[in-house]
Amino acid sequence: MQKLREMVKDGPIVQRNGPDTTYVNTLNLLARSYYGVNADSAFFFGKKALQYADSTGYGKGRAESWRMIGNTYEMIGSYHEMLSAYRRSRLIADSIGNAAQVAKVNVNIALFYRQLGEYDEALRQMDNDSTVYRDNGDSTQLAYVYSHLSDVNYHHHQYDKALEYAQKSIEVAVAIKDSLAFASFNNDLGRALAAKGLYKEAMASHLRSMDYYRRTDDKLGQTETFNHLAHASLLLKDHSSALRYAFQGLDLARRLHRKKDIMDLGQVLAEIYQAKGEYATALRYFQLYKDYSDSLFSEQIRKQSFSLETRYEYERKADSIQQAVAKKELIQRHIDRNHTLQISIAIIFILFLIMVAVLLQRSRAASKKSNKALSEKNKEIELQKEAMEHQAVQLLLNNRQKDKLFSIIAHDLRGPLNSLKGVLDFLKENRLSDAEIKSMLDELRRNVDYSSELVGNLLFWASSQLSGVAVAPVCLPLHQLVDDILPLYAKQSGEKGILLRNGIDEALTAYADKDMIQVVLRNLISNAIKFCRSGDSISITGRRSGDSVEVCVADTGIGIKDDILGMIRRKESITTYGTAREKGTGLGMLLCREFTEVNGGKFRIDSEWGKGSWFYFTIPADASSSSIKV
Repeated sequence: MQKLREMVKDGPIVQRNGPDTTYVNTLNLLARSYYGVNADSAFFFGKKALQYADSTGYGKGRAESWRMIGNTYEMIGSYHEMLSAYRRSRLIADSIGNAAQVAKVNVNIALFYRQLGEYDEALRQMDNDSTVYRDNGDSTQLAYVYSHLSDVNYHHHQYDKALEYAQKSIEVAVAIKDSLAFASFNNDLGRALAAKGLYKEAMASHLRSMDYYRRTDDKLGQTETFNHLAHASLLLKDHSSALRYAFQGLDLARRLHRKKDIMDLGQVLAEIYQAKGEYATALRYFQLYKDYSDSLFSEQIRKQSFSLETRYEYERKADSIQQAVAKKELIQRHIDRNHTLQISIAIIFILFLIMVAVLLQRSRAASKKSNKALSEKNKEIELQKEAMEHQAVQLLLNNRQKDKLFSIIAHDLRGPLNSLKGVLDFLKENRLSDAEIKSMLDELRRNVDYSSELVGNLLFWASSQLSGVAVAPVCLPLHQLVDDILPLYAKQSGEKGILLRNGIDEALTAYADKDMIQVVLRNLISNAIKFCRSGDSISITGRRSGDSVEVCVADTGIGIKDDILGMIRRKESITTYGTAREKGTGLGMLLCREFTEVNGGKFRIDSEWGKGSWFYFTIPADASSSSIKV
């Protein structure tokens, strides 16, 4: 148990591809390990596993957690809660198509039928489940089915079959080296041997079980084994040992609040005292047996157990109806969303073509003007050769960078259009399942969001590059400005589980163009969300430093690698991917830098890979400190 506790002490590991299933499975193993030892610990680990499995949608883990909780309720004799937990486990297992998990719960329920004395029903259920375990190759569960079959046959007085199944279960336990199962199955073997008159062999088998339970401090196992040892000693006419074992078991059963074991030990004590001829004492313990028998298996519990199957089938049918209705609604939503996507993509494509045409026209005009100026000043260029060579190299680099930027934009816009065309073709031919439609539409939605953001930034950048930007500075209340922007990203951050915080003082103001600063802040917040994981946070803070105000957008996300950070600082365009595969070209950062500088400020980025990023920009604090001519 200590090794298992070490494995879960640091909590679950955050994974991109789903929940930490190992964490849930280990917690359920811990709950099972504490069964028979400590009910509080068993409840603690079972409920902790359920809480995480619920939050991450891990269906198999949820089903097993409810089964472990049901087992623990059985341990303390709370049969109403036990049956409710088993019902939840089986419904979840059935909804995800896990036949092996359904079989496990059925075995637990069959055990309860056995306690009620409904051996035929228990036997039928276990026969069905043994087939499932054999097909799945689950040796551990198959061994427990053999043990249960041994017990049912024992109560049917078919002792040869009981002995046969007990031996089969022990063989499997030895093969898989399961010491706990071996101890439990030895009690089955001992009981079958005693029924066949092999009392000394039965006593030896029970003592092997007791040795394991004492070494592992399994109080529940000790309680049950004391009962078997007392019964075997009675058959050997060793009344002294029988009483000693019976009273030790009764003391443990009372401490564990085990009503079933108190009842069984009361019965064996009555039999011992009857064999000794002490009829008054025997009657007293027989009354103990009867009192617990009446309270343990009341008619209410019996009726509840037999209604379990009826409620289970009803909830399965109700769930199927709800799924059918949801499926119909989902198809209609897909049709509506498809029309919206067609219109959106068409608009984006038209805007992109217009933008490219404008850029090409302006580029040609600029090239002609530049060539004419170069011809007229050829002599001056010769005199300033070294300086102009440097400028020519820089111009070449800028042109190459623009070519690379356009290449990335063309590629990234072509992808969503091709994806939309593919989806439309598939929908037309009815070749997609509902799950595939949902998956592809979610991906298309992300592509459209990205394309929309890209086109918006590109239009701003093109305007600043080609025709210049008219700066209209005003006094900006920065806290209110950020408050107006953050709701735009509430849904996006909420879906990724990211906390947004406005940490700017309400009294802090600056002097700059409102629209440009909004563009800068939107790009920085959107970029931070892209590179944050679930549980990360984004903070916007600001402070006055001399004649300037410095604003910082900081996140606790994955950060930026040094080579990528270098490319961004050199104003190079690159395609990067966020934590949910969101795309980015670096155009947003280029726009942030240019809009900051045109407002008389500076822009810089700091980042540490794996820990987060910090984006800073400064703008004038007031009109007197601004260099912008209005």
